[in-house]
Amino acid sequence: MSSITEVVKTGNQLNTSYDVSKVALGDNEFIQGQFTAAASEDIAEGTVFGRVHATGFFKKHDKDATDGSQYPVGVFYNGIGGSKTVVNGTTYTITLISKGKVNSSMLVFATGESLDSVVSDRQLRDHLAGIGLVLETGSQLAALDN
Repeated sequence: MSSITEVVKTGNQLNTSYDVSKVALGDNEFIQGQFTAAASEDIAEGTVFGRVHATGFFKKHDKDATDGSQYPVGVFYNGIGGSKTVVNGTTYTITLISKGKVNSSMLVFATGESLDSVVSDRQLRDHLAGIGLVLETGSQLAALDN
C-alpha cells in the first residue's frame, strides 16, 4: 500500500493512507442499484456503467447505445478489489463510485472505448467529471506518492 500525505492549505497536515493500486482514491460517494447479467462473466473493478432509462437498472457503459447506458453514472466498486463473477440472467445489486477521486488507469471500458470516446459531442472524461468523478492520472499519483 502506498501512503500519501496531503498538505492542507491551512498549513496543517492531513495524513491519509491511499492504496494507489485501487480504483477508489478517496472522498468517494457510492450508489447501489440492480444489474442483470447479459452473459456469464467477470466484471472488473473500475468498469464504467450507465443506467437504462426504461428500467433504472445499471448496464455496462456503451457509447453507441440509445437506452441511457451511453451516459456514465459511475464506476464499479467491488470493495475487495479484483472482479465479481456474474451469471447469465441473474440480477445483482452492485455498488458504483458516483463521486470522488478515482484512478483513471484502473477504469475499464467496452471494447474500443477510452476516456477520449465521444458521446453526444463530449468526451467520456467530461461526462465522468460532470457526475463528480475526479480522474487522477498516473503522473498525479506518482507525485502524491513521493
